[in-house]
Amino acid sequence: MIRRQRFRSSSKSLKPKLPDPLGSEDRSEDARRQDALDRAFSFISRRERTQAQLVSRLERDGVEEGLVADVVGQMVADGYISDQRYAALYAEDRRNLDGWGNERIASHLREVGISPEIVAAVVDSRSHSDQVDDGVAVLSERVGKPPSDERERERALGVLARRGYSLEVAYEAVRKFERAEQ
Repeated sequence: MIRRQRFRSSSKSLKPKLPDPLGSEDRSEDARRQDALDRAFSFISRRERTQAQLVSRLERDGVEEGLVADVVGQMVADGYISDQRYAALYAEDRRNLDGWGNERIASHLREVGISPEIVAAVVDSRSHSDQVDDGVAVLSERVGKPPSDERERERALGVLARRGYSLEVAYEAVRKFERAEQ
């Protein structure tokens, strides 16, 4: 009989450590700043983050507002946080891994606090013909065979629309998928 090993919780709690409000006055400015930097580095060490996500996390952890702005500013200046880099990597991953279109990518980027200028730059970096080719790839993977009637065409169009492709790109991708498979 194989026995399962039980994992014991480590001495570290999974809950974020909130600074003690009574003891915060006793701590020096340098100690509070170092604590905020440690929290920030811990948060960004797992994956790429946006400035807004880091600000939200530090505020949730109880870091003072002025210190949050200072720490985030330093991390941006040192290149540890970049909304442009986050947006480019996120868009590339969602296109390649999930077959997402520009509209769905742009919607998510706006939700996580990326500026409209950066969103537009990332979305516009993909040409129309590349988007159509991506749509054809999604259809060949998801649908398999070209649509033979109007109902299957609508289904294929719906697949692309739900993935965030514009109707113009989706229509063109469905037509190209039909022509390529004949």
